[in-house]
Amino acid sequence: MDAETVAVYEHRATEWLARRGEAPDGLGLELRRRLGRGPVADLGCGVGRYLAELGSPVVGVDAAAAMLELARRRDRPLVRADLEALPFADGVLAGAFARHSYLHLRKDRLGAALADLRRALAPGGLVLITLIEGIYEGRRLPGDDFAGRFFACFGAGELAGILTKVGFVEVEVAPLRTGARRDLVATARR
Repeated sequence: MDAETVAVYEHRATEWLARRGEAPDGLGLELRRRLGRGPVADLGCGVGRYLAELGSPVVGVDAAAAMLELARRRDRPLVRADLEALPFADGVLAGAFARHSYLHLRKDRLGAALADLRRALAPGGLVLITLIEGIYEGRRLPGDDFAGRFFACFGAGELAGILTKVGFVEVEVAPLRTGARRDLVATARR
């Protein structure tokens, strides 16, 4: 993952928690409802906003130690790792949740990272990923209130194509309105 983006989260983790609060959208509950039982990884868990929604068993994964330190209050297993090199054995996860984490990878690196995620999922495993809809790629995303982070935005067809290319099936990508911008919610199975 982009080192400058990780540095923003390392230095501003407490501010992130104060400004973002709890998860208001129920996406973690949606994944767990569709998935049922089995281990889930919250990839890019940050301060742990979705860990309770994702239920048990769940493990939070983040590249920023400061974010994980704040997530400890959730009393769930946590691991520091990069989205491009997941620390899971092949086929061990029933599901994966990634709310606005893979958008910090360059477009040309997303496919390899998602292929690694697919590797870690069990056959039939479900993933739910959100990204910002658009064509932007860079460090000056309009409206970013934590300046200096890298963002890559995607179109629905583009994201669906990447997921399909790396071997996911039952790929669905739909818009999700969040304030002034549109996000994409993608679900897929291994």
